[in-house]
Amino acid sequence: MVGQLDIPWRWLPYQIAPATDQLAAAEALLSGLGQHTCPALRWYTTPTLALVLGTGQRPDAADHAACAAAGISIHRRSSGGTAVLMTPNFVMLDIVLPTGHPLYTSDVTESYRWLGNVWVATLDLLGLSAQLLTIAEARADAQTLDDLTRCACFGGRSPYEVVVSARKLVGFSQVRRRQGALLQAGLYTTWSPRQLPALLALAADERALLTERLATRVTGLADLLAPPPDPPTIMAAFATALQRLYGITLQTAHWSTAEQVARIQAIARYAPLDITS
Repeated sequence: MVGQLDIPWRWLPYQIAPATDQLAAAEALLSGLGQHTCPALRWYTTPTLALVLGTGQRPDAADHAACAAAGISIHRRSSGGTAVLMTPNFVMLDIVLPTGHPLYTSDVTESYRWLGNVWVATLDLLGLSAQLLTIAEARADAQTLDDLTRCACFGGRSPYEVVVSARKLVGFSQVRRRQGALLQAGLYTTWSPRQLPALLALAADERALLTERLATRVTGLADLLAPPPDPPTIMAAFATALQRLYGITLQTAHWSTAEQVARIQAIARYAPLDITS
């Protein structure tokens, strides 16, 4: 029966491409649920830096002059939250689930639980002991989180995100449509707390303070493992963990014609914001 855990998931090719293409691809993957009845996933990175604002952030949250001087484009994503810096060291994962799948739930918070479990198992295979943030821990943190730290997506903490030694390693976001949900995860193989604050519209003292806070709240794989695993190693460990925990197998697949068309159509929506005005 469609939607059962023993149905293989589509595994689309790993891709290194600019932020515009990656954001459009996520939209296309979600729209593809209208054609495909099984879940799909894909891994990706960007070749250069790109500042991606959350849906609730104004364009002036970014320091347009600093981004222009550094040759860094500014984008807006369809998922909630605040600013994320895409870098070649930021490994991202998209998973789409149709509404009829056993892992799909209408509860937005609980949607992350199974994914967090897979990430903890993945990191264990890579030699790291990680923990899920509980709902109580995430809510207690949110109550004390100041606006400055909140302007960086990785500065905040959501239930079932993954931490190592109380520092966030894997962050989540999601987009929901009638046909299903897009769950997104990202982690830095190498984390630099200075990069993002330097690109936000902040005073010098605010940048210094945000850098300090991100240094204590966020971590990357290079801080924990030497050398840090590369994307293929992370992907293989995730596939193993997914199979062990939920009996799910992955089947190599390619973008359908309809998904490719949807991707092209979404390019304009995720094009860089005008940073010259």
